[in-house]
Amino acid sequence: MDRNLDAFLAVARANTLTEASESIGLTQPSLTKRIANLEESIGTELFIRHRRGMTLTEAGHVFLRHAKRIEAEYRQCQEEVGIVGSAGLSVLRVGAGPLFHLNCVAGLFAQLKSEFPHLKLELSTDVNLPKSDLLNDGTLDVYMGVITDDHLDDTIYVKYVTQVEHGLVLHPDDPFAKRETLDPAELEGYNWVIFAVDPETERTIRDYFVPGSMNRSIIDVRTTSFNTGLQLVHEGKFVLSAPLQLATVINSTGLVIRPTTQGMPTRRAGIYVRESALGYGVIQSVLQYFDTYVFDFQK
Repeated sequence: MDRNLDAFLAVARANTLTEASESIGLTQPSLTKRIANLEESIGTELFIRHRRGMTLTEAGHVFLRHAKRIEAEYRQCQEEVGIVGSAGLSVLRVGAGPLFHLNCVAGLFAQLKSEFPHLKLELSTDVNLPKSDLLNDGTLDVYMGVITDDHLDDTIYVKYVTQVEHGLVLHPDDPFAKRETLDPAELEGYNWVIFAVDPETERTIRDYFVPGSMNRSIIDVRTTSFNTGLQLVHEGKFVLSAPLQLATVINSTGLVIRPTTQGMPTRRAGIYVRESALGYGVIQSVLQYFDTYVFDFQK
């Protein structure tokens, strides 16, 4: 990809010029010269210079949107060409929601290492940014979980493997834990815990289950750590929203999970990869692993 474009993206994404120069292995003078060359070639300033670094101008924000698309296209082109002349990836970067990383990632990784002994594996379980963006920019090669339709386009391939429905996690000594189902509207005075990466479940709880909460947040703790959520339920008057398919994992910690009386809306969960990476053997192995995998679903 064009070196000046690389420099632009590095500066646009970094907090400082030092961080930007280190990210692409250039000195700061070389970096700023490439930015100047780019601005000269397109005829407008892309950054405002100040003592602490550079920030995007209005034109810079427009250019950034197109530069990201160019970068994604270039990466996808490399992958499609690479499939022809390469056996596959050397590093597989996987993002996974709790339903997947607590249930099946260990088995998947063990199988991949048996098939591809030299393959390096990286797992991220605290993915906060839009997952489709992370797939397209190469931060992730695979995402396992839920991506809403409005964040998908024809650059992303999806294999849906299960339906996700959330329930509520309580301490077994809690009086409500004795019930078969729970009405969230009755849990007045509890502290709500939710995954920071799951705004849709938060909206569901707020809009459908807790009367009068349309214009205010009812969430007391947002966390990307499932274990932290469980620990909070152990320690105090907390209620955690979690997939019902994690019942076995939750029960093993001494807690209980119950479905809601009205039932949470179900969502399709799947395996998401770039279309351009489908030809890699390791990607095909990931998808094939879920042909026979069965999620433990308990209500």
